[in-house]
Amino acid sequence: MSDCAPGRRHQLRYALRVPATRFTGPYQWLAIGLLVTLHAILPTAQGQTRTQRALDQQSRRDAIEAIPFDQLDEQAHAKLWSVVSRPSLYRQMPAAVIPADPELYVFLVRHPEVIVNMWDLMGITKVTINRNADYVFDASDGAGTDSRVELIYGDQNLHVMYADGTYEGPLLKNEIRGRCVLVLRSEYSQDREKNTFVTSRLDVFLQIDNVGAELIARTLHPLVGSTADQNFVESVKFVGQVTQAAETRPQRLQQLSQRLTKVNAPVRQQFQAVAALANQRAHQRRVEQTTGTVSGQPPASRTSAVSRVYSVNDRDKPATVPAAGVTTLR
Repeated sequence: MSDCAPGRRHQLRYALRVPATRFTGPYQWLAIGLLVTLHAILPTAQGQTRTQRALDQQSRRDAIEAIPFDQLDEQAHAKLWSVVSRPSLYRQMPAAVIPADPELYVFLVRHPEVIVNMWDLMGITKVTINRNADYVFDASDGAGTDSRVELIYGDQNLHVMYADGTYEGPLLKNEIRGRCVLVLRSEYSQDREKNTFVTSRLDVFLQIDNVGAELIARTLHPLVGSTADQNFVESVKFVGQVTQAAETRPQRLQQLSQRLTKVNAPVRQQFQAVAALANQRAHQRRVEQTTGTVSGQPPASRTSAVSRVYSVNDRDKPATVPAAGVTTLR
C-alpha cells in the first residue's frame, strides 16, 4: 500500500503522463519471472492454426538461439537449458516500440524496483521488489506469487533472466512451483532528428513442477486471457514516459527520485545520474536541431555488457568481483 496522499499521486501521474491504471502484473518485460508468467503467459496454443503453431515454434527457436550459451559457465548454462529445452508453456509477447534514451532504458530493465517504487507512490500496484545482490532480487505480487529473479546475462541488445518461484493462493488448491527464463531483445533506431526508438521483444519460457500446463491454462485463461499482451505494451510505454520525463521535465523526475525510499541508495543515485545524462543528450539534440551545428557533445551512452560470468567495466562489476573482472555464479 502506498503512503502517498491522493493529491500527490495525481501530481506524479501528471508528471509522467500516465493514466490512473492499476498495475497488478503488467511489468512482465522487466523479468519478474514466475510472478509474471503465471499471470501473463496465457492464453495457450489451444485453438491455434498450423501456421500459428509453426510461427510459435520458429519464435521459440529464435529466442533460444539468441541466448549466448557459449559465454556462460556450466551452472548458468544448465539452469537456462533445463527450462528452455522443456518448457511447460512458451509465449512471445508482442513487439513494443517506444521513444527512449538507450542508457536509461537499459538501466530500468536491470533495476525494475525503480519502476515498481514509482507505481507504489502512485497507488497503482501491490508488487514489491527487494534487491539482495547486484544481479538478484526477490519479487512478490501481493496475491500469492513470490519469486527470486537473477540477471544471468545482459548487454544493450539482450537480457536473459532466470526466476524460481511459487504460487499459493485462491486460484489453485496446492502450491505451484516453477522456473522461468525470460529473453528480452531490444533493437534501436533513430529518426532524422536523432531521437532514439527502442523495440522490445520478450520471450517467456515457463516450466512447472507439480501441476499440468493444461490445468493451469484452463484455470487461469478466463481470468487473464488477452490482457497479457496489452499489459506488456503498457508497461513498455511507461518506461518511455519515464524517459520523456527525464528529457523534458528533469526537475520533476529528480524530485520524484528523492521519494523512491524502497530503492537502495546506490541504485537511486545511479538512476538520478543516468536520468541527468539522458536530459543532457536530449538538450544537445534540440540545440543541434535549432542551430544545425554540432557543439560540445554531452557524455555518450556507455551501456555495457554484464553477466554473472563477466563484466566489461568497473561500473557494472558486482562488489565481489575477483581479479580480471570474472565473477562466479552462485
